[in-house]
Amino acid sequence: MLLSTRSTRDMSDKSKPPLTLIDELIAEQRSLTAVAKFSRAHERHELPAQAKHYRDLIPISKPQAGQQYAFEVDLDKCSGCKACVTACHSLNGLEDEETWRNVGLRHGGTPLQPIQQTVTTACHHCVDPGCLNGCPVLAYEKDSATGIVKHLDDQCIGCQYCVLKCPYDVPKYSERLGIVRKCDMCSSRLASGEAPACVQACPNEAIKITVVEQSSTVSALQTATATNPFLPGSPAPTITFPTTRYTSAKPLHETLRPADANELKPQCAHTPLGIMLVLSQLSVGAFTVDRILSLLPNDPSATARPALTLTALITGLIALASSTLHLGRPLARGAHSSAYADRG
Repeated sequence: MLLSTRSTRDMSDKSKPPLTLIDELIAEQRSLTAVAKFSRAHERHELPAQAKHYRDLIPISKPQAGQQYAFEVDLDKCSGCKACVTACHSLNGLEDEETWRNVGLRHGGTPLQPIQQTVTTACHHCVDPGCLNGCPVLAYEKDSATGIVKHLDDQCIGCQYCVLKCPYDVPKYSERLGIVRKCDMCSSRLASGEAPACVQACPNEAIKITVVEQSSTVSALQTATATNPFLPGSPAPTITFPTTRYTSAKPLHETLRPADANELKPQCAHTPLGIMLVLSQLSVGAFTVDRILSLLPNDPSATARPALTLTALITGLIALASSTLHLGRPLARGAHSSAYADRG
């Protein structure tokens, strides 16, 4: 009897016509994203029970002139559980290998008193952000009201110069989208009085949002020279003046270093930029030689100079053309329109 039931069910499944693209799109729309579920719960006043706790982890008042929002991390409370990483990934609809918040280990101390510290990091929304300064198409902006450094996805051309400029490896390039993306401190949630995803998800309340004075942050980072006042083992904070504050009841040992500090990490080859650099130098060199030869009283290569000039020009044009191959695919909007919708 069981066998016949299964056979009948298999035959009915095979008799069903295959799903069309429209069917798949309708089915996808019926499944709510994390953002849509939260919005629905918010409209119905169905906030989670822990809302009263994480509301204390964001400022009551908005930043005033000369102030901005900043992350504050209590290292004594960070257990390395990566709940903040998961929440950020889910809420922003990130790709499998894309992370805007990371949790890592730092080792240090002495052989007799070794130290191991878990650290959660994200964009530091610097006072003088390197990503913004390095973007040739102004795809970054530092919000004048909140100080949050935002990435403008629609303006990004995928050149990845911001990735090279940021000392903290914050901007992440997406091969599929052809653009760079980064943490924006869940600015839309902060504007509505809601905690960012990482703040809300941390079970130990290790992350919170504070308001800092930009001038005081710069002065503190400039005057402290004994140890790294930002975080031991990190790049010099005077490069971009990060606003994230790491606190601990015990002093952070100056020997703390990332656990993977000695690990080789292959980076993007940037082959088109290498080709552009070599060919542009050849072009400039050829034009320089041509100019020097033209100044000689008896130029032995007068007949060959037009060919040299033409070769230098063609080489320069090829160099410029090869540089465009380094850009992403920002115009392929159809491939990632759903990703923008998920980010809400």
